[in-house]
Amino acid sequence: MSYFAKRFCLVVFAFIAALLVAEGIARIFIDPVDYLWRHLSYDPVLRYKIEPHSAGHDSLGYRNKYVPERADIVTLGDSQTYGESSPAKYSWPSILGSLTGKEAYNMGVSGYGPAEYFHLLGNGALEFKPDVVVVGFYLGNDLADTYTAVYTAEHWGHLQKPASGRGPEDGEEAKADDAPPAEDAPPVRESLVYELKRRVYGAAGWFAGNSVLYRVVTASYLGDGMRQKMMLDRGEKITMLDAGEYGIHTGFTPVRRLEALDLDRENIREGLALALGLFGDMNELAEDSGVRFLVVILPTKESVFGEFIEGNTALRYSREIDRLLLNERRVSAEAESYFDEHGIPYLDLLGPLREAALREEIYPNNYSGHFNRNGNRVIAESISRRLEAQYGE
Repeated sequence: MSYFAKRFCLVVFAFIAALLVAEGIARIFIDPVDYLWRHLSYDPVLRYKIEPHSAGHDSLGYRNKYVPERADIVTLGDSQTYGESSPAKYSWPSILGSLTGKEAYNMGVSGYGPAEYFHLLGNGALEFKPDVVVVGFYLGNDLADTYTAVYTAEHWGHLQKPASGRGPEDGEEAKADDAPPAEDAPPVRESLVYELKRRVYGAAGWFAGNSVLYRVVTASYLGDGMRQKMMLDRGEKITMLDAGEYGIHTGFTPVRRLEALDLDRENIREGLALALGLFGDMNELAEDSGVRFLVVILPTKESVFGEFIEGNTALRYSREIDRLLLNERRVSAEAESYFDEHGIPYLDLLGPLREAALREEIYPNNYSGHFNRNGNRVIAESISRRLEAQYGE
């Protein structure tokens, strides 16, 4: 082996060794649950679940430090409740526990919907003998997720319409941005550049699930730019908003969000009906168990910034934005009417979040629709006030 070859091998070895040491140090000082992508396993009812102890999750596969014998508050929901875009201690369930001084156990899982919430209420949540169960109802994709769950898991067959009663688009699955990542079917190979990008993105996915150091780096501003570039390469339609006088610079995905809220689609209309029925079942189950129940209505990012983007034809996809906001108002009104009629306690957080967005950043500056720690704090404070006012807690 030549001198230069030996030197090259030595440099490569030293570089790899340094990375391994840095990874080890990162795992000592940084909680893996805040960075590593979790590993999933198949479940016949839930479709998938997080493997116990995967990426820092607890022994049941949820985003908590430990599994308590009893929890005063149990929360159910999707990625908004799980706490995407925030460290675990800054998810709204965790902040709620700190504010109330109660033991709060977070059972939120990205990509779940009301069907999974109902199942987990009767198969896990009530076992903690809580005083109250709080369910996050995210308008952005819970309707689509409900439909997908009912028509893909055999367990929910009793809720399905007969095949003859379903429209041609019922089988279409609206994509939700908090669903676990899956291998996208690659488009027709057009160039060597595409193949290179595919391999790079595949490697990025592996590192995201196995390297804390990698996730720390990519969670930075540079990482935000990289992720946005990846999404654009995959055809994501992103709208950016700059409202300098309010210090607002952020992005939206209105086309994808509209797919999951468009009441002109038969599957979304059915998803809404299914979701509301499941919330009714949850409320009855909680009442029968002597447990208080509260539904927290979480709006989309687009609705929170509605005063800036609705009717704003200067923005990309302004037509889709307007349709999205119209549909979300319809869904919210129908949901609240159902909750009132059936005596289901609920809390609509659109108002508090809109007010907060004018004075502080409650979302990341990128296209993500998940709340940051400030947004989660606003949610937790609102829930805490509601619980204190209604139950004296």
